[in-house]
Amino acid sequence: MPLVVYLCEYGTIYGGENSMLSGLQAMQRRGFDVAVACPAKGPLAGQLAKLDVLDLPFLWTDGEGKRLPLEQLRNDLADMTAIWKADIVHANSLSVSRILGPVQRPHGSQFVGHLRDIIKLNRRVVTDISSLDEIYCVSDATRFFHLDQGLDAAKSLVLHNGIDLKEFAPLDTKADRSPLQLVYVGQLVMRKGIDVLLEGFRLALDAGADVTLDLYGECHSTKEEAKQYLADATRFVERFQLNDRVRFRGRTDRARQILQQADILVHAARQEPWGRVLLEAGACGLPIIATDVGGTREMYSGKEACLVPVDDPPAIAEAIGKLCGSRALRQSMGTTARKRIEQFDINDYADKLAERYRKVLRGTVN
Repeated sequence: MPLVVYLCEYGTIYGGENSMLSGLQAMQRRGFDVAVACPAKGPLAGQLAKLDVLDLPFLWTDGEGKRLPLEQLRNDLADMTAIWKADIVHANSLSVSRILGPVQRPHGSQFVGHLRDIIKLNRRVVTDISSLDEIYCVSDATRFFHLDQGLDAAKSLVLHNGIDLKEFAPLDTKADRSPLQLVYVGQLVMRKGIDVLLEGFRLALDAGADVTLDLYGECHSTKEEAKQYLADATRFVERFQLNDRVRFRGRTDRARQILQQADILVHAARQEPWGRVLLEAGACGLPIIATDVGGTREMYSGKEACLVPVDDPPAIAEAIGKLCGSRALRQSMGTTARKRIEQFDINDYADKLAERYRKVLRGTVN
C-alpha cells in the first residue's frame, strides 16, 4: 500500500491536528498506510499512540525550543524522507508547506501541503509553497487569498475538511435550563476575538440576557503580547464583576461533550479559514453565533448560523439576546446547522483526498 507521512511541526492538538487525526483511519480504509512525523512529546504523540498510528519523531527545534534554521530543517527533511521511503509526504500546515516545498524529493516521493491559514506572505514564501506537487486549501476564501499573493493556481485546489457525523451528533434530549450556557472552544488569542466576545457578552447581560459563558482553551504562544492579551481578558472579567458568569475552563479534550451539552456556541474570530469548532458545533445541532469572516459563509451559507460583522460587540450582544429569547429559534437553527454539516462527512472528504493522492502518484494532477 502507498505510504503517506504527515508532517506536523508542533506536538499540540488544535483544529489542524484534529482535522488530520480524524482522517487518518479513514485513509487507512482507503488503501493507504499512514504515519505522522511530529515532536516526540505532547498531546499529538499521545493521541497517535491511542490510534495505533506510527509516530516518526522529527526535531523541529533546538534544545531551547527555538525553531532550527530553515536550511537545516530542509536538509534534515531531505535525509529523513529518503529513509522513510514515503510515496507521499503531506505537510499539515502552511508553515511546514513552506519548509517542505523546495526539499529535494527522494525517488518516487511526491510532496503535498495543506493551507489552513489566511495570512500575508512574502513572495519567497509563496514561491516555496508553490514548489509542492499539490496544495490543498481548506476553503475557497483561503485559496483566493493566496492566489492573490501569487500561489500557483494549477497546483492548488479546495478540500473542505470533513467531520465524523457519528461521533459529533446531537443528544436525543436536552433539558431546558436557566441561565443558558454559552461556550467558546479554541485558542485564547487575539485573532480569535476573545476581547470582542467578552464585550458582546457583557452588553448582552446589560440588555437582560440570562446567560453564562464558558471559555475552553489556552494561549499556546509564548510571545509577551499574547500573554498580555490573555491577562487583559482576565482583568476585563474582574473589572466588570463577571466572575460568576464567565469561567475560563482551560484546555479540554472533551469538545464533543461540551458542544452537545451547551446551549449556544459564540465564536468572534477576526479570521477563520475553515473553523473546525464551527463544524463540530453544527454537527452537534448547536445554534451558532459567528463572525462573517474567511470561509465561515462557505460553511453556513444561509440561516443555519447567525453570522455577525467582525469586531462588532453590539452585534454579538443582539444575536445572543435574539437566541436567548426563543427556544424555538435555537432548536430550528440547531437542526438546520446539523443538516448543513451533513454535507461535510469525513468519509466524503477522505474519498476526495484519496483520489487526489492517486492522481499525484500517477502524475495526473493537472
